[in-house]
Amino acid sequence: MNFNPGPASRLALLLAAILLPSVALKADTISVTDFGAVGDGQTSATSAIQKALDSAASQGGGVVQLPAGHYRTGSLVLPSHTTLRLEAGAFLLGSTNAADYPIITARWEGIETNCHRALISAAHAEDIAITGAGVIEGNPTMGRLRNPRGPTVVEMIDCGNVRVAGVTLKSTHMWTLHPAYCHDVRITGVTFATTEANSDGVDPDSCQRVVIDGCNFNTGDDNIAIKSGKGQEGVRIGRPSEDIVITNCTFIKGYCSIAFGSELSGGIRRVLISHCTFQRGLAAMQLKSRSGRAGYLEDITADHLVVGPEPLLEINNNYRYNPDPQGVPGPAGLTQFKNIRISDVTITATNLMSVNGTVEKPVEGLQISHVTGTCQRGSTVKNARGVVLEDIQIGGISGPSYFTNSVEGTGLDGAVPLQK
Repeated sequence: MNFNPGPASRLALLLAAILLPSVALKADTISVTDFGAVGDGQTSATSAIQKALDSAASQGGGVVQLPAGHYRTGSLVLPSHTTLRLEAGAFLLGSTNAADYPIITARWEGIETNCHRALISAAHAEDIAITGAGVIEGNPTMGRLRNPRGPTVVEMIDCGNVRVAGVTLKSTHMWTLHPAYCHDVRITGVTFATTEANSDGVDPDSCQRVVIDGCNFNTGDDNIAIKSGKGQEGVRIGRPSEDIVITNCTFIKGYCSIAFGSELSGGIRRVLISHCTFQRGLAAMQLKSRSGRAGYLEDITADHLVVGPEPLLEINNNYRYNPDPQGVPGPAGLTQFKNIRISDVTITATNLMSVNGTVEKPVEGLQISHVTGTCQRGSTVKNARGVVLEDIQIGGISGPSYFTNSVEGTGLDGAVPLQK
C-alpha cells in the first residue's frame, strides 16, 4: 500500500484504518473453567488457561472466555485464530515467580536481547485478539526485572491481524502493550493505567498499519511510543513503523503523550493523529533522537487537537537518554525530521513548541496552521527550513512569540535571535 504525503496521505491513512481486516474467528466459545481454572487469586491458572487456548487453536480457532474472578497466571501464548475474552469482573494477574516467564529473544529499547516472555504473548501468529471488559495486570516485582528484561504485559512478535479491544491494561516499571514487527494491528477502547519509569502504554515497534482508536491513557512513562530499532542493528534490520492512525484518544497523564523514538533507526513515516485531547506531559508530540541513531521521521500529520497544559510539539535531535553503544558514525548517524503538518489546534499551555534540529540535517517542512488559545511564553525554533506558520492566534505570551536560530520560513514575524 503506497501513500503520498499531505492531504492524500491523510485520506489514504483513514482508508487504511477502515479497511484493516477483521479478525476472522470461529464462533465457538469455551471457558477456562472447563479446563480447571480457578479464579480465587491464589491458585495458579496458567496450565488451565493455556490448555483452553490450545484446544481452541486445535479446532481451527475460537473464543476462550475468562469469567469473572481473579486468575493468577504466568506467561501465556495466544495461538493463531484465537480470541481471549475477559468478561466484566475478570482479572488476569501476573505471577510473582520469574520462572513462570520463559526467556526468549525480543526487542527491548531498540535492541534484540534476552527477555522474559510477556504475560500474554504471541509469535508468528495470525488472527488473534484480546477483548472484553476485564483487567490484565502485570506483576510489579516482575516489571522491575532487568538483564534479562522483565515481562511486558502483552507482547506480539511478528504477528498479523491483531486486535486488542475494551480491556484495561495495568503495569509497573515495564512496557504494557508491545507489538513488534507486526502488521494490521487494531487497538480500540483500551484503558491504560500504569506507574513508574518504563511503563509505556503502547509501543508500536517496526509495525505496519496500526490503528489506535478511542483509548484512554494515564501512565508513568510515555502514553504511546513509536519505535523502529536502535543504531546499527536497527538500520540493518531496516523495518520502519509506518501507516499509523491515532484517533479519538484521551491522553490524561504521561511522561509524554505521543513519543516518536528515540529508537527510530529503522525509520518512522506516515502517521496520522486526529481528534485527540492531550493534558499532562512533556508535550502532546515529542519527536526525539540523538547522534548515532540515523533513521528518519517523516510525513507526520496531526489535526483537530485539544492541548494543554502540556505544549503541542517538541522536536529534539539531542536526546540525552538511552545512549547507543553501536551508533551509526558521522553525519549518517543523524536523524532527518521531515514533513510535519499540524492544524486545527486549541491550546492552553506553557508554550506552543520547541524545535531543535541539527546544522547538518535541519528540520524540513514544518507546517503549523489554525491554532487558537493562550500560552505563557514564546516558542523556540533552531535549525529548521521550510517552516510555515499560518493563522496562529495565541494570546497571553509575555515577550516575543518566537526565538529563532538558523531558521528559514514564513509566519515568524517579530522573532528574535535565540541566545546560545
